This record gives sequence, C-alpha cells and structure tokens, in this order.
Amino acid sequence: MAGQFRSYVWDPLLILSQIVLMQTVYYGSLGLWLALVDALVRSSPSLDQIFDAEILGFSTPPGRLSMMSFILNALTWG
Repeated sequence: MAGQFRSYVWDPLLILSQIVLMQTVYYGSLGLWLALVDALVRSSPSLDQIFDAEILGFSTPPGRLSMMSFILNALTWG
C-alpha cells in the first residue's frame, strides 16, 4: 500500500517542522498586514508592533493599528 499515511508512527521531526512552518506563516502574514496598514496611514514600521506587549491595546493610535493588523491576520488565516 504505497502512499498511505503513517498514523501509527510518532514522528517528532514532522511535528517540529509543522510548528515551525505555522509560526513562519503566521508571523510572515502579520508582518505583511502591519506593513500594509503602516503604509496606508504613513506610520513608521517597528518590530515593537509585533513583540511589545505595551503597544498592544486600543488606548494609543499605534496600538489600534497593531490590533487592526492582528485582527486582519486572524480573519485571513482563521
């Protein structure tokens, strides 16, 4: 039976590669959404928009832009 999925074998390399791929796709698409939103409002892009917890919130304009990008990213890939 060629081509049958190995559901009885635990493959840690497969699991790790799937985790890495999903994280890469998630953060890559989030970066694209942030770049697009920043370009639309002429804001300067920063890695703090992704990784800084203090920016994530609706109380400041950069926080609203970041949250809008996170929501668009979730709707795109959800």
